[in-house]
Amino acid sequence: MNFEFVKNYVEKIALEFDTRDVFSIAEKSGVSIIYESWFPVTNGEFDRLKKTIFVNLKSAENAEKIIAHELGHFFAQDLNLGKTEEEIFAQNFADYLFGM
Repeated sequence: MNFEFVKNYVEKIALEFDTRDVFSIAEKSGVSIIYESWFPVTNGEFDRLKKTIFVNLKSAENAEKIIAHELGHFFAQDLNLGKTEEEIFAQNFADYLFGM
């Protein structure tokens, strides 16, 4: 995974949406956010068919970071990445979105 590509991609998204706020980016992208409680195997999930991010209430204190990660999965849809590459992209997307 080319980390410079991910960093530039995040900058493009931040400029396009005029924000780094995950809630605004999700709303402007038509992505719903739903909070649910489930056994804490994962903190969040992105459902491509429903265009929805699910956040585990057991991890809600990290909701913004979880949403940023799941938005990474949303934006990765058109990049034709393998499962492992997409996971790396989503994690780096979240990190760069928060300026890390």
